[in-house]
Amino acid sequence: MKQLAIIIPAYKPDYIEKTLISINNQTNKNFTVYIGDDASPYELKHIVDKFNGSIDIVYHKFEDNLGGTSLTKQWERCVELSEEKFIWLFSDDDIMDPTAVDSFYKYQKLKPDSSLFKFFTKMIDENGNEIKLYFDKTNNEKDRILPQQFLDRRLGYDRFRSYIVEYIFDRKIFLENRFVDFPLAWSSDDATWIKYSLKNNGIDIIPDFVHWRYSGKNISSDNSNKDVIEKKLTAIEQYIVWLTTEIDGKLLVNRQLLASWVVNQVAHMFSDNDKLNRYLYSKYSDFFTKEEIEKALKKFYNKKKAEKIKKVIRLLIGK
Repeated sequence: MKQLAIIIPAYKPDYIEKTLISINNQTNKNFTVYIGDDASPYELKHIVDKFNGSIDIVYHKFEDNLGGTSLTKQWERCVELSEEKFIWLFSDDDIMDPTAVDSFYKYQKLKPDSSLFKFFTKMIDENGNEIKLYFDKTNNEKDRILPQQFLDRRLGYDRFRSYIVEYIFDRKIFLENRFVDFPLAWSSDDATWIKYSLKNNGIDIIPDFVHWRYSGKNISSDNSNKDVIEKKLTAIEQYIVWLTTEIDGKLLVNRQLLASWVVNQVAHMFSDNDKLNRYLYSKYSDFFTKEEIEKALKKFYNKKKAEKIKKVIRLLIGK
């Protein structure tokens, strides 16, 4: 039996062929791909069928759409299609480097007791071109990220990115913990990796690349749909509660870092600064002191101002 299941909860047709091409190009094909079609109105099977015979692929179309209600439950039922020891929850629009699977097996052999691995990442646009991220700190760790490091860097909003598709985890740790469920799965991945990393005493690094697509069509880039915004705001609140009730004590949840994280998350959903300020003070007064919110807002506005200055400088020097 193969050791690696690549799980793709599928719905959109836009990039899935490119995703499957990147999987088909793997130098090591010791894996099975599972496509969990979330009752998509699009004809995905004819795209998947192009790869029959070239990669070991299992296609299953669910009768009901679950992702619209709970993305994490859709992820879980897709995982349940498989039986391999290691699970790689991928997506229907991202791509992987040709040596990614080979690299996983290499580093899994070096760390046979590990249950959680993380690839390096690059961000790409809708055309597959790399989006250059200045002062990016995502791929700095070469060996392992400790749980406290991961939490602090994600809350610190300090150019440390993390996506669901760059992680491979052991089935046993999944069965024991599942996925943390928030609306739209917003912050569910961070919460899940925190839980898994606590069990694994860290996240082991695979220095090979997954390319995450910022297409303008995914949830991450949708800050205009009212229903999406409301669900994101609900998820943010649930994540705060989860951190302060389930994680505080196991790790140090820095309140000022958490307040800054909230401001950065919420700010993208408000175009007016006054409305943003009023919302933060009214909604989060039970979680944070006035001073903590003020300090977080000041840091956010200073950062925005600095980014505008840097943008102008880059335009002037032609970079």
